[in-house]
Amino acid sequence: MRSFLQVRVALPAWMLTLGTTGFLFGFFGPLALSPDANQGPLLGLLITGPGGVMAGLLLGTVARALRWSRSAQWRALASCCVLLALATLWFSLPEPRTRGWLLEANVTACRMPEEFSAAALADWDERIAKVTWAAPRAGWKEQAERQFARPDGVVLDLEVSARRAALEGRKPWNRGRISVVPRAGAGDISRVFVRYAGASCAGYPLGPTVLYYEAAHDPKPGPWPPDDLPGLLSLVVAEPPPAHFGGSSSG
Repeated sequence: MRSFLQVRVALPAWMLTLGTTGFLFGFFGPLALSPDANQGPLLGLLITGPGGVMAGLLLGTVARALRWSRSAQWRALASCCVLLALATLWFSLPEPRTRGWLLEANVTACRMPEEFSAAALADWDERIAKVTWAAPRAGWKEQAERQFARPDGVVLDLEVSARRAALEGRKPWNRGRISVVPRAGAGDISRVFVRYAGASCAGYPLGPTVLYYEAAHDPKPGPWPPDDLPGLLSLVVAEPPPAHFGGSSSG
């Protein structure tokens, strides 16, 4: 009986072996390494599986054209499978998660939420009128009026000059590590709700500042209309950045 390495590597074997390797590692790799990814196993179904078949067709054709020995073909095929598996696992690793945003800004005005109450309530009345399939929560307007009358924070107008993203590493070697990296543009944030220094504008001087707000990740449905002032005003809640978010890094 001829040894395994003496068996000719047929072109379909290249295609089947590399295609199967790409599919299996592309299907199960994301499930194991990045289970919360939206696309998950589609990497194997749509990219690495078909890509492995095409790579097998190309490499098998090259091997036959160059008249590689049978043992050389088996070694090359095994090496290609290992490389494909490692590359697929690499691309299956989760990307950093955006924990929040840091804004370098100039505070141009501090306003009490009551200034926006009439416009905010009118806006929510318009939204409610357009929604015929769900009723607003009972007593929402009366509660909102009380909150505007006795706010727990203030509204700051900002001129944002730069923004940075606080990224949380999720790969095995940097899991949980925070890096702060620049992001192009100042974004569309020009007004924020703050409560970290009380509910009076006396605690929020005008001028340069750095503020931080959390990024939204799959927010759960809440009361409708919202039962807090930031929600009623459609504003993010900002605060001074955490101490370990203060630096910058490209890692």
